[in-house]
Amino acid sequence: MEQSLHIAILSLHSCPYIVPGGRYTGGMNIYIRNLAGELGNRGHSVDIYTCSQANCSQCGKGDLGKNIRLMHVDNIDYNLITQTTLENNIERITDSILLNAPRYDLIYSHYWFSGLVGARLKGAWQAPHFTMFHTLGLLKNRVGLGELEPAYRIAGEMSVAQSSDHIIASTSGEKQELVSRYKANAGKIAVIPCGINNGLFRPVDKQYARGITGLGPQKIILFVGRQDPLKGLDNILEAISLLDHRGDFQLVVIGDNSLHLDPIQKAQGSQRPSTTSRNIIFIGSVPHDDMYLYYNAADFCVIPSYYESFSLVAMESIACGTPVLATAVGEISDLSAVCGSCRIIEDNSPPSLARHMEAMFDLKDQKSTGSSNLSDNYSWSSVTDRLLREFYQAIELQRCIKEAALHH
Repeated sequence: MEQSLHIAILSLHSCPYIVPGGRYTGGMNIYIRNLAGELGNRGHSVDIYTCSQANCSQCGKGDLGKNIRLMHVDNIDYNLITQTTLENNIERITDSILLNAPRYDLIYSHYWFSGLVGARLKGAWQAPHFTMFHTLGLLKNRVGLGELEPAYRIAGEMSVAQSSDHIIASTSGEKQELVSRYKANAGKIAVIPCGINNGLFRPVDKQYARGITGLGPQKIILFVGRQDPLKGLDNILEAISLLDHRGDFQLVVIGDNSLHLDPIQKAQGSQRPSTTSRNIIFIGSVPHDDMYLYYNAADFCVIPSYYESFSLVAMESIACGTPVLATAVGEISDLSAVCGSCRIIEDNSPPSLARHMEAMFDLKDQKSTGSSNLSDNYSWSSVTDRLLREFYQAIELQRCIKEAALHH
């Protein structure tokens, strides 16, 4: 029988129990919550370290799950960190964690900022340090949209990529980028995809889903993501304005609560009337456990991103039997291979999106057949099995190294 592990998960820039949809609350939050739940149910104890934030005052007061503790260690706001304050903040957080923390069998850090703290903690605890980046600053900057990631983040990622004992990459493409751009050792990178709760994300009756969500009888296009230029939302809004001749559809936008109609006005231009906004509904943030209803209510989900590290949205949509119209980023091409109705596009310009959306409108009103094919490779049970194999191998390797050192 495998030993029960005591695992420290670091999610310091964003509390994983805040409702997803904001700038720093997305797929990583979902990943950490589900992984912790699976580990806890298997008898492993998991302490999740995060910084206190104004909007997470209630997040730790519910049922976190078996064998899980949420540890708010400081009130440092990641949004306010600069190059001059970075080192001091890392020291403060590291000291806060070490003040009362036990020793752990291993550390699993998420995002570059947590990785820098994890590098300090592994020396104090003599525990293997695993890290997962989720997004990479160099790849975001390569797209050239929005605010560039600062040089200190890139330097931090370089440091973490080279100092971590083990790296989990969600795609083979991410592994290649880590090796070529960040000079990481390929031998310490394991490719393990993100997981999905296939008991939750499943096909249900479309009319039932529309009744619960309050969506009407029109064709429904779904967009899920924060208001970030990399997500391509402005392109969709402009594409919608090119479909004015159709009145039989609605674009449903689910994202952070700061979404408003300014992007619509921008997309429509100063000479275009505001009638197009009747075809667009901004929902704001939605609890993750309710998202399956929106996927099932939609005719298809559009993901015109310029960059995705994985794309949980694509996986969740396909698991619900709802096709995706998407660019070939992250894991989307592999995910869509199990979905006969999915469509991958190279050009996410507004005219191209409008043309492909019209083609998607003409799909027969039936569920995609790809949902059942995701369960084997992408279930949380499968993902956790693969992670635990990596964890146990790392712990055994470190034990052998320590024993060899004692004999010398």
